[in-house]
Amino acid sequence: MAWRAFGLGLVLAAASAMAQDSVSLRLGGKDIRLDPETGMKVTALARQMLERCGPNTLQHAGNFGPAALAVERRWQSLESGSRLRIVFAEPFLTRSHLGGGALGVSEALIGLEQPAFFVGPNFTRHGPAQVEHLQCEYLPALELACLRELAPHLPAGYRETCAKLERDAAGRIVMPPPDIAPSCS
Repeated sequence: MAWRAFGLGLVLAAASAMAQDSVSLRLGGKDIRLDPETGMKVTALARQMLERCGPNTLQHAGNFGPAALAVERRWQSLESGSRLRIVFAEPFLTRSHLGGGALGVSEALIGLEQPAFFVGPNFTRHGPAQVEHLQCEYLPALELACLRELAPHLPAGYRETCAKLERDAAGRIVMPPPDIAPSCS
């Protein structure tokens, strides 16, 4: 009986491990190993960030022009650069501020250290559909870029920007200055 309970415990532990989010961070050409607690923080902030975005290449292709046709190429380029990649154990929905319904998200690719963005560009995938998003929730994006645990790995410019941001009593970033908020794709 004890062996049966032990075996069941192993099966449940393996199922639990398989149901965890997978987080991969690459900065400056190096893969950065994250401890489980930081991985959970990063995953929660990425989920918050991507729940609401502006236009996306699937529902609002006209907002991207010909660039809407090159999403897969841009995904591959970002994947090999500085980025955060999360495969979510439990997919969720993202909605655009412009309407058009909801899109499933089972994987996210978020750019860091990119010349045009403080955080971004932002991509999601669900099944075969790769989608680029603009103007995702910027407070969670800023929280992500300003995580104390990531600071040693990010360029000095990130730390300088993060030091300028006003924080509430709980340490969360409040409305950033207008010159910072637009730089979160």
